[in-house]
Amino acid sequence: MKKSRNIVVILAAICFGLLNLACPFNKREEKMEPVGPGVRADFLIYFKTGATDAETNLFYKDVLSRPSPDGRGYSNPPGVKTVLRLSEVQGHEGVAVTFFPAATREQRENLKRSVQSSSLVYKIIENAVPANVKRLD
Repeated sequence: MKKSRNIVVILAAICFGLLNLACPFNKREEKMEPVGPGVRADFLIYFKTGATDAETNLFYKDVLSRPSPDGRGYSNPPGVKTVLRLSEVQGHEGVAVTFFPAATREQRENLKRSVQSSSLVYKIIENAVPANVKRLD
């Protein structure tokens, strides 16, 4: 009888341990960081008025992304954390780019040069909150 009781206690302890590991409330919380038009971005990029969807899509593909290492799809350029589409300002579509804190100066400058070299870009604003941009003049 004592042996079967020990087995039950051991099985109960194992089950409790497994349930404890599977419980979503025990997971370590990752730091949530806000994104969106009310959050400062490193670059706000506004396109010329009249830019077509095909042109802006090509810009996203050629400038704001890189082929994924696994060969499936695309990922952000080195150092880039987020790329978010913005609401129009004075008829100019835009995109906000934020970098990881560990992004190098070279990564930032390389992207900035690529953006500036595009004939599609009307204006670049650095370190700004998109919601605060009302005019581009």
